[in-house]
Amino acid sequence: MDEGHSSEPVLLRIEHLHKRFGTTAALVDASLTVRRGERVVLIGSSGSGKSTLLRCINHLEVPDQGSIWLDGEFMGGRFAADGRWIQASGGELARQRRHIGMVFQSFNLFAHLSALDNVALGPQWILKRPKALARAQARQLLAKVHLAGHEHKLPAQLSGGQQQRVAIARALAMEPKLMLFDEPTSALDPRLTREVLEVMLELAREQTTMLVVTHELGFARQVADTVGFLEEGRIVEVGTPEQIFDRPQHPSTQAFLNCFSPGGL
Repeated sequence: MDEGHSSEPVLLRIEHLHKRFGTTAALVDASLTVRRGERVVLIGSSGSGKSTLLRCINHLEVPDQGSIWLDGEFMGGRFAADGRWIQASGGELARQRRHIGMVFQSFNLFAHLSALDNVALGPQWILKRPKALARAQARQLLAKVHLAGHEHKLPAQLSGGQQQRVAIARALAMEPKLMLFDEPTSALDPRLTREVLEVMLELAREQTTMLVVTHELGFARQVADTVGFLEEGRIVEVGTPEQIFDRPQHPSTQAFLNCFSPGGL
């Protein structure tokens, strides 16, 4: 992590995380820290465990072993002395998830609600904010992601890039401590990808704490404070963008980056 963030407190701590799906090891002894205000980008081949790691953070997937802390609080439950996982109650897990905003590959918008209502719904119903206030804040967030004037459009009336920007605004509306992005541009063409990456770049400039899974290596180099490379469920190398892209040490990182032309970085 760079010096600008070395003095910041750790917001997210992942220690020795393991996750299997049947006989397949999706995560193997994965450990990572994210400091408040830091932007961490995870890269690696498809199937290397990047998305599984994000899903374990907010317990969309339950780890088999290991620990996750968010702002000093153990996430999702705890392991008993005999190794059994004791899941947090639904209410407790919902409370913890409120502090994590997640943007998926698919947009997951409510098709029957306008962009404005998609963004305002969470603060209104979960944070119990007055409807007028929730909608006013939703308008501000839609303007923030460059969608002013599109508030009353349904998702079907928006492009894929616009829908993903609504999804980002919706996640921000809950005022999360941590933003997770799971390959948010993978379903978009290059022009729409650029629209979404520009919004994410603006969030990075505002010191939003972000953990991003992406194949956009140019974006990773530009935005990240820290880059982690995963292979077969293991985080095999972590460093600054300069260290990872210009001077990778692990042979697997070197082999992965050799698949990309210098112009692509």
